[in-house]
Amino acid sequence: MTEPRRRRAATEEKVARVLDAAEEIMLREGHAAVTSRNVAERIGIGAPLLHYYFPTVDDLVVALLRRRSGRVVERMEAALASSRPLQAWWDLASDPRGTALFIEFLAAANHRPALKAEMGEVAREVRRTQMAVLDKILPEYDLDPEEFPPALIAATMQGLALGLVADEVAGYETAHKQARAAMSRLVARLEQRRAHRRPR
Repeated sequence: MTEPRRRRAATEEKVARVLDAAEEIMLREGHAAVTSRNVAERIGIGAPLLHYYFPTVDDLVVALLRRRSGRVVERMEAALASSRPLQAWWDLASDPRGTALFIEFLAAANHRPALKAEMGEVAREVRRTQMAVLDKILPEYDLDPEEFPPALIAATMQGLALGLVADEVAGYETAHKQARAAMSRLVARLEQRRAHRRPR
Protein backbone atom coordinates (compact mmCIF):
# COMPACT_ATOMS: atom_id res chain seq x y z
CA MET A 1 0.00 0.00 0.00
CA THR A 2 1.30 3.43 -0.86
CA GLU A 3 1.82 6.19 1.66
CA PRO A 4 -1.14 8.61 1.84
CA ARG A 5 -0.48 11.98 0.24
CA ARG A 6 -0.51 15.13 2.35
CA ARG A 7 -3.68 17.06 1.62
CA ARG A 8 -4.36 20.76 1.72
CA ALA A 9 -7.30 21.90 3.83
CA ALA A 10 -9.23 22.79 0.66
CA THR A 11 -9.29 19.15 -0.43
CA GLU A 12 -10.72 17.78 2.82
CA GLU A 13 -14.31 18.29 1.69
CA LYS A 14 -13.69 16.33 -1.51
CA VAL A 15 -11.97 13.57 0.43
CA ALA A 16 -14.92 13.41 2.82
CA ARG A 17 -17.29 13.07 -0.16
CA VAL A 18 -15.22 10.21 -1.54
CA LEU A 19 -15.27 8.42 1.82
CA ASP A 20 -19.00 9.06 2.28
CA ALA A 21 -19.68 7.56 -1.14
CA ALA A 22 -17.47 4.55 -0.47
CA GLU A 23 -19.21 3.93 2.86
CA GLU A 24 -22.68 4.05 1.27
CA ILE A 25 -21.62 1.68 -1.51
CA MET A 26 -20.11 -0.72 1.01
CA LEU A 27 -23.23 -0.63 3.17
CA ARG A 28 -25.75 -1.02 0.32
CA GLU A 29 -23.87 -3.19 -2.18
CA GLY A 30 -21.07 -4.85 -0.23
CA HIS A 31 -17.32 -4.36 -0.04
CA ALA A 32 -16.66 -5.84 -3.48
CA ALA A 33 -18.63 -2.97 -5.06
CA VAL A 34 -16.20 -0.39 -3.67
CA THR A 35 -14.18 0.23 -6.82
CA SER A 36 -12.52 3.39 -8.10
CA ARG A 37 -15.03 3.58 -10.93
CA ASN A 38 -18.11 3.13 -8.74
CA VAL A 39 -16.99 5.66 -6.16
CA ALA A 40 -15.93 8.23 -8.77
CA GLU A 41 -19.23 7.88 -10.63
CA ARG A 42 -21.24 8.18 -7.41
CA ILE A 43 -19.85 11.67 -6.71
CA GLY A 44 -19.36 12.81 -10.30
CA ILE A 45 -15.59 12.98 -10.56
CA GLY A 46 -13.13 11.24 -12.84
CA ALA A 47 -11.24 8.16 -11.67
CA PRO A 48 -7.85 9.94 -12.11
CA LEU A 49 -8.88 12.57 -9.55
CA LEU A 50 -9.99 9.87 -7.14
CA HIS A 51 -6.60 8.17 -7.61
CA TYR A 52 -4.92 11.45 -6.76
CA TYR A 53 -6.48 11.25 -3.30
CA PHE A 54 -6.35 7.46 -2.95
CA PRO A 55 -3.82 5.84 -5.30
CA THR A 56 -5.26 2.35 -4.72
CA VAL A 57 -8.56 0.89 -3.57
CA ASP A 58 -6.67 -0.47 -0.55
CA ASP A 59 -5.74 3.10 0.38
CA LEU A 60 -9.37 4.12 0.09
CA VAL A 61 -10.75 1.24 2.14
CA VAL A 62 -8.11 1.66 4.87
CA ALA A 63 -8.88 5.40 5.05
CA LEU A 64 -12.56 4.56 5.35
CA LEU A 65 -11.84 2.12 8.18
CA ARG A 66 -9.67 4.68 9.98
CA ARG A 67 -12.38 7.31 9.80
CA ARG A 68 -15.08 4.91 10.96
CA SER A 69 -12.95 3.34 13.72
CA GLY A 70 -11.91 6.75 15.04
CA ARG A 71 -15.57 7.56 15.55
CA VAL A 72 -16.25 4.15 17.08
CA VAL A 73 -13.40 4.52 19.59
CA GLU A 74 -14.70 7.96 20.62
CA ARG A 75 -18.26 6.66 20.98
CA MET A 76 -17.07 3.60 22.90
CA GLU A 77 -15.11 5.74 25.35
CA ALA A 78 -18.16 7.99 25.83
CA ALA A 79 -20.44 4.97 26.33
CA LEU A 80 -18.18 3.43 28.95
CA ALA A 81 -17.89 6.77 30.77
CA SER A 82 -21.67 7.28 30.83
CA SER A 83 -23.98 6.79 33.80
CA ARG A 84 -25.21 3.47 32.31
CA PRO A 85 -22.08 2.03 30.69
CA LEU A 86 -23.31 -1.46 29.82
CA GLN A 87 -26.53 -0.09 28.34
CA ALA A 88 -24.70 2.54 26.30
CA TRP A 89 -22.17 -0.07 25.15
CA TRP A 90 -24.91 -2.50 24.09
CA ASP A 91 -26.74 0.26 22.19
CA LEU A 92 -23.51 1.11 20.36
CA ALA A 93 -22.49 -2.49 19.67
CA SER A 94 -25.91 -3.47 18.34
CA ASP A 95 -26.34 -0.43 16.09
CA PRO A 96 -27.33 -1.99 12.73
CA ARG A 97 -25.49 0.46 10.47
CA GLY A 98 -22.18 0.42 12.30
CA THR A 99 -22.19 -3.34 12.75
CA ALA A 100 -23.22 -3.99 9.15
CA LEU A 101 -20.25 -1.91 8.01
CA PHE A 102 -17.97 -3.81 10.37
CA ILE A 103 -19.14 -7.09 8.82
CA GLU A 104 -18.25 -5.75 5.37
CA PHE A 105 -14.83 -4.65 6.62
CA LEU A 106 -14.26 -8.15 8.00
CA ALA A 107 -15.16 -9.70 4.65
CA ALA A 108 -12.94 -7.25 2.76
CA ALA A 109 -10.04 -7.90 5.13
CA ASN A 110 -9.94 -11.51 3.94
CA HIS A 111 -8.75 -10.19 0.56
CA ARG A 112 -6.81 -7.08 1.63
CA PRO A 113 -3.81 -7.66 3.94
CA ALA A 114 -3.38 -3.94 4.67
CA LEU A 115 -6.98 -3.73 5.84
CA LYS A 116 -6.62 -6.88 7.93
CA ALA A 117 -3.60 -5.43 9.74
CA GLU A 118 -5.40 -2.14 10.36
CA MET A 119 -8.47 -3.93 11.70
CA GLY A 120 -6.27 -5.89 14.09
CA GLU A 121 -4.90 -2.65 15.53
CA VAL A 122 -8.38 -1.19 15.94
CA ALA A 123 -9.69 -4.37 17.58
CA ARG A 124 -6.82 -4.40 20.09
CA GLU A 125 -7.30 -0.74 20.97
CA VAL A 126 -11.04 -1.08 21.48
CA ARG A 127 -10.71 -4.28 23.51
CA ARG A 128 -8.03 -2.73 25.77
CA THR A 129 -10.36 0.19 26.45
CA GLN A 130 -13.31 -2.10 27.16
CA MET A 131 -11.41 -4.40 29.49
CA ALA A 132 -9.77 -1.57 31.44
CA VAL A 133 -13.17 -0.05 32.20
CA LEU A 134 -14.83 -3.40 32.90
CA ASP A 135 -12.09 -4.25 35.38
CA LYS A 136 -13.16 -1.22 37.41
CA ILE A 137 -16.94 -1.35 37.08
CA LEU A 138 -17.86 -5.06 37.19
CA PRO A 139 -18.08 -5.09 41.01
CA GLU A 140 -20.63 -2.26 40.76
CA TYR A 141 -22.88 -4.71 38.92
CA ASP A 142 -22.27 -7.36 41.58
CA LEU A 143 -20.39 -9.44 39.01
CA ASP A 144 -17.37 -11.35 40.26
CA PRO A 145 -14.46 -10.67 37.85
CA GLU A 146 -13.12 -14.15 38.61
CA GLU A 147 -16.35 -15.77 37.43
CA PHE A 148 -17.17 -13.19 34.75
CA PRO A 149 -13.80 -11.81 33.61
CA PRO A 150 -13.70 -8.64 31.52
CA ALA A 151 -12.57 -10.64 28.48
CA LEU A 152 -15.74 -12.74 28.66
CA ILE A 153 -18.07 -9.76 29.08
CA ALA A 154 -16.40 -7.86 26.23
CA ALA A 155 -16.43 -10.83 23.85
CA THR A 156 -20.05 -11.63 24.73
CA MET A 157 -21.29 -8.07 24.18
CA GLN A 158 -19.47 -7.61 20.89
CA GLY A 159 -19.96 -11.16 19.61
CA LEU A 160 -23.68 -11.31 20.31
CA ALA A 161 -24.28 -7.91 18.71
CA LEU A 162 -22.26 -8.93 15.65
CA GLY A 163 -24.16 -12.19 15.25
CA LEU A 164 -27.58 -10.61 15.69
CA VAL A 165 -26.96 -7.80 13.22
CA ALA A 166 -25.37 -10.18 10.70
CA ASP A 167 -28.53 -12.32 10.72
CA GLU A 168 -30.79 -9.26 10.54
CA VAL A 169 -28.89 -7.78 7.60
CA ALA A 170 -28.84 -11.11 5.78
CA GLY A 171 -32.55 -11.61 6.41
CA TYR A 172 -32.06 -14.92 8.23
CA GLU A 173 -34.79 -15.92 10.65
CA THR A 174 -32.72 -17.12 13.59
CA ALA A 175 -34.85 -15.74 16.42
CA HIS A 176 -32.52 -12.72 16.51
CA LYS A 177 -35.35 -10.42 17.63
CA GLN A 178 -36.01 -12.56 20.70
CA ALA A 179 -32.29 -12.73 21.49
CA ARG A 180 -31.93 -8.95 21.13
CA ALA A 181 -34.93 -8.35 23.40
CA ALA A 182 -33.62 -10.77 26.02
CA MET A 183 -30.17 -9.15 25.99
CA SER A 184 -31.77 -5.71 26.32
CA ARG A 185 -33.72 -6.93 29.36
CA LEU A 186 -30.58 -8.42 30.92
CA VAL A 187 -28.59 -5.23 30.44
CA ALA A 188 -31.45 -3.17 31.88
CA ARG A 189 -31.56 -5.42 34.97
CA LEU A 190 -27.81 -5.13 35.42
CA GLU A 191 -28.03 -1.33 35.20
CA GLN A 192 -30.86 -1.36 37.77
CA ARG A 193 -28.75 -3.48 40.10
CA ARG A 194 -25.80 -1.11 39.70
CA ALA A 195 -27.99 1.93 40.38
CA HIS A 196 -29.20 0.41 43.65
CA ARG A 197 -25.70 -0.56 44.78
CA ARG A 198 -24.01 2.78 44.06
CA PRO A 199 -24.04 5.45 46.79
CA ARG A 200 -26.45 8.28 46.10
